Amino acid sequence: MGIPRPIGGALFAVVSAILLTTAACGGTEPAASPAAGASAVDSHCVTSYDAETDYFPVKQTLTHATNFTLTYAKNYQVVTVKQPAPGAKPETYVLVRCGTPAPEPTGELAGAVVVETPIESLYSASTTHLPFITELGVLDRLGGVASAGFITSPQVRERVAAGAVTEYASGQEVDTEKVIGARPDVLMTQGTEDKAYGVLRQAGIAVVANAEWLETTALGRAEWIKLMAALTGTEARADEVFGKIESDYAALSVKARAATPVTVLPGQMYQGQWSMPNGGSYVGGLIKDAGGTYPWAGTPGSGSTTLDLEAVLAGAKDAKVWLAQVNEWTTLADVKKSDARYAEFTAYLTGEVWSANKAMGPGGGNDFWERGVARPDLVLGDLVAILHPGLAPGHESTFYQKLTG
Repeated sequence: MGIPRPIGGALFAVVSAILLTTAACGGTEPAASPAAGASAVDSHCVTSYDAETDYFPVKQTLTHATNFTLTYAKNYQVVTVKQPAPGAKPETYVLVRCGTPAPEPTGELAGAVVVETPIESLYSASTTHLPFITELGVLDRLGGVASAGFITSPQVRERVAAGAVTEYASGQEVDTEKVIGARPDVLMTQGTEDKAYGVLRQAGIAVVANAEWLETTALGRAEWIKLMAALTGTEARADEVFGKIESDYAALSVKARAATPVTVLPGQMYQGQWSMPNGGSYVGGLIKDAGGTYPWAGTPGSGSTTLDLEAVLAGAKDAKVWLAQVNEWTTLADVKKSDARYAEFTAYLTGEVWSANKAMGPGGGNDFWERGVARPDLVLGDLVAILHPGLAPGHESTFYQKLTG
């Protein structure tokens, strides 16, 4: 099954493959975030511009993310999203420190979208942005979400209930009049193009692409927190948060990769087909980093290969562990009810079927698809504990749960 991505009022099935997105996992938590309603930076504009002053004392660098670039001048940053949506041309944004002059829109900056930063209001098209906002302590900047139904974050849901955050696409169609009337500093996309975005751009709304889902590694996806930090002026906080995630992920991977690999079966069927992650996908990378392997780990490419159930049974019938991602599965009986042929897998017969549906929100949203993007260390922690329990005694799972008999 394709990876569902929460947008609008439903889960949008995107092209990669299957189970593990970036959820969250086994390391320790990063340092406590600032209070949800408190901004982590002074957002006042510069009142006395000095051309010789460097207005970005903390400069971010990208180590894992490859779908956007970030460079600095003294009073502005240049962000280029290489693929804002599948097949789309690159988009460039000039993030100008408020109160300082924007550069001339010539050369590489011709046609770039200019955004004054730090922004004070953000409309978000995807629940995957929300963990970045809360980790950076700038939840007070969030003014709108496409749809609140699938949000799992209690902090965000509280603000929606209080009327501090509004829905602007509750019927899966953007209410352009509502957005234009609110005039947010930025509307951040979900990594796909929408016909409404053209209308918003013409009305002067800065539409900034977030296409983290096109990254090929879990850490690459999580590093998009630095784009949110560039917009909100929270670079120091982002370095702290991501640095802890990165180091915890690396420490877990070193331990797990030293163990004997465990053969796993990733995913499940969707509408009669099984999207098997290729070896170069972020899913394949997570499995490898967790000390696992699967019969299609050598398949090149970062996407997925579509298989029928017979082909999966032929290649992975004897896999020791089945890692699924089905919200509705809580028992082995649910699995068999979905398709009786599932009972032929060894992992089903031995009861080693796990699904990333432990952390569900009241509206049916799954935190695996929300917080997971920001916390691949926690996803990896769950996977290491499942595949190599001896390496993680006493581990409390964040996203995965074992299906009961």
